[in-house]
Amino acid sequence: MLCKIPDIAKGVISLFASGRLSTEDYGQIMQPLIESYRDTTGKTCIYVEADVLLEGWQHESLAGSGEVQLPNFDALVLVGGPDWFGNAVRLMGPFMQGEVAWYPLEQKALAVEWIAVRTELCE
Repeated sequence: MLCKIPDIAKGVISLFASGRLSTEDYGQIMQPLIESYRDTTGKTCIYVEADVLLEGWQHESLAGSGEVQLPNFDALVLVGGPDWFGNAVRLMGPFMQGEVAWYPLEQKALAVEWIAVRTELCE
């Protein structure tokens, strides 16, 4: 499940993730938000907070059908999640086109500060 939460900083797409994410989560929530923010601000800065119940994407969403593709973004910060989440971000981060960071939930304030600074730099 992916849901929109109140923006943690001006111009930052703010989301909460839990359980197994689906193609519908991407197509009905994330993609329209990205398009809207990009049209409004000209940039895409994303904050995703996850709980320990995050399982990842449904296999069918990633099975080569092209339904879920990581969007272009300027900055992405991921906060919390299960133990594997931070490791996955550190592993994949260098291969992404925008800046990427991960913070444990206890450091949420630092994550908010990190993405807010990047949002200002994109202006």
